[in-house]
Amino acid sequence: MLNFESVEEVCESKNITLVLHPIVRKAVKGFEESFYIGLRCFLTGESDGLYFLPLETGGYVRLVFSHRRSCGGFPILRVDPLTPEGLDRIKVAYASASKTTLE
Repeated sequence: MLNFESVEEVCESKNITLVLHPIVRKAVKGFEESFYIGLRCFLTGESDGLYFLPLETGGYVRLVFSHRRSCGGFPILRVDPLTPEGLDRIKVAYASASKTTLE
C-alpha cells in the first residue's frame, strides 16, 4: 500500500518540493494511490492537473496541481482546492470524520 511519504519521495526524486495545506494532507490519507497517479500524470504532462478528492461526508473537492517557484527559485508543486469553498468543505468533512472517530 502506498503512503503519503512515498508520494513525497517521488517529488523529492525530481527535486520538487510538494506543498499543500495540512488539512488537505490529512484528507488525502487513504487515497494516496489515486493521488499518486494524479500527481504522476500531471508531472509527465498527461493530465490537466485536476484531482477529485473524495470526502468522507460524501461528494468530492477538486484539487489542482500547479508548478511554481519558491522565493529562492526552487521548484515546488502546489496542491490547492480549485475554489475557496473547497478548503472549507474539506475542513468540515475532516472535522465530522474526527468527531465520528471519537464517539
